Amino acid sequence: MGTRDLGKGGSALKSMGAPSNVTPLQLDITQDLSIDAAFEHIKSTYGKLDILINNAGTAGRDIGVTPATGALPPGVPLREVYEHVYRVNLISAGVLTEKMVPLLEKSALPKIVFISSVLGSLNVLHDGAKEGKGLVPLPWYSISKAAVNHFCMWYARRYPTWKVNACCPGLVSMGLNRYERNEENDPKFGAINVCRLVMEGEEGGSGAFSDRFQTLP
Repeated sequence: MGTRDLGKGGSALKSMGAPSNVTPLQLDITQDLSIDAAFEHIKSTYGKLDILINNAGTAGRDIGVTPATGALPPGVPLREVYEHVYRVNLISAGVLTEKMVPLLEKSALPKIVFISSVLGSLNVLHDGAKEGKGLVPLPWYSISKAAVNHFCMWYARRYPTWKVNACCPGLVSMGLNRYERNEENDPKFGAINVCRLVMEGEEGGSGAFSDRFQTLP
């Protein structure tokens, strides 16, 4: 389980009941040296990587953006927001994925899951206009997730024998939005579809974008 902060990773592990098959691994995907170190650790410890779940992401809250309104913090230019979000959600996910390819190739059934968002769907964006739905004021985030969906399709075509999919966790409480947790938005619901994709065997699909309810356009 990759985590920028091992202390927070340890806390997350405890919240899951400290399963013996989960080990926190320091990983900052925006830093090449950190990615290289993670690669070497996995290689020397396990010799392969069966499943890569690209879960790191930001909508800019970590640099002061207000996700509910898209308001920028004082002194932070719009260009910096776009560059920061793209660096995390798109560029770093691409660098990490490509770095891990040699380890994935050693697996009997390699899998990649890109955590995306329904906000990255062009069809949903288009249909929202016809249905009178408002725009989420975070174009930097939505566009980055549209690119993540492209990543999914690109790797699915590049490796047709692998299982490569994009997954929308749904509107659940998480650090990205800091919604108050309740019975309907508990983070555990965001893991349902990821777990399905992880558990599927040879019969599972590839190159799809879905949430826990359906395949998304």
